[in-house]
Amino acid sequence: MTNNRNQYTREFKLEAISLVTEHKRKIPDVASSLGIGKSTLQKWLSQYRQETNGQAPKVGNALTDEQRELQELRKQVKRLTMERD
Repeated sequence: MTNNRNQYTREFKLEAISLVTEHKRKIPDVASSLGIGKSTLQKWLSQYRQETNGQAPKVGNALTDEQRELQELRKQVKRLTMERD
């Protein structure tokens, strides 16, 4: 028996996550429009939130060094902006 599971690129996953987190679209709507399962998108969101909170994800792809560096720089900018204001 073959495994017919789809494998999605990191970029595709991040775009799907962005539609929910930044564009405020509902998970079922995004999942339906992208042709993925609602639970799949929920899992990606959970992993993303763990990664962005500095926790290691339970499963799935870890952040690349560049993505980790970008997150740290964004945190620094946010902290410095808050200190300035």
